[in-house]
Amino acid sequence: MRSDERLNAGGARHASHPGRPTIWGVPWQRARRIRIYASTLVPGPLQIYGYREAVRSYPLARECGHDEAVLPNGVPVAFVLEESVLHRQVGGHDVMRAQISHLLGLLRPATNLSVSLIPLHVGRTPEDLPMEPFVIIDSHRVVLPVTPRPVVLEHREQASRYTAAFARFYRLALTGPLASQHLVGLQNGHAPTSVPGRRQRRK
Repeated sequence: MRSDERLNAGGARHASHPGRPTIWGVPWQRARRIRIYASTLVPGPLQIYGYREAVRSYPLARECGHDEAVLPNGVPVAFVLEESVLHRQVGGHDVMRAQISHLLGLLRPATNLSVSLIPLHVGRTPEDLPMEPFVIIDSHRVVLPVTPRPVVLEHREQASRYTAAFARFYRLALTGPLASQHLVGLQNGHAPTSVPGRRQRRK
């Protein structure tokens, strides 16, 4: 184990890599796929300037890396956001409208970045209830940005729990035109009470 890592008995590692490109304190140079689930704040890579500056005014959010903005080039990144994230007034009404507008602009097909949204009204089982924010790098490393030094899980059983959770959340989420329709409603301050049809599935 490198000198800049600490491993606890449960397989959780606290990582810090000064001066190296990272996601939440973990190097991404060899990443082939990244999945990010957000239940508290818009993830740093999706934040506009005004939103990021507002996040930085909250010490714990800043220390936990929720304002980090760099992602690796050419690596597929999938985001699943809880709609509740967009109901939190971070930076005020105008900032939130601009942030939602930015998310709308990211809903483009045929890119390495995908954004989907779990609406408030979706039916959920106890197994599908929201969790803490997490990042999955490839399928064997999970980052929990919940402390100033993010927790990293690398045991297979721990990582598989989060991989399965992400798959469940993705099935609940809206993508493509349905996600756009829902975001427009949020941007206008009138969230849809229902979304017709079924979610668009990736081909």
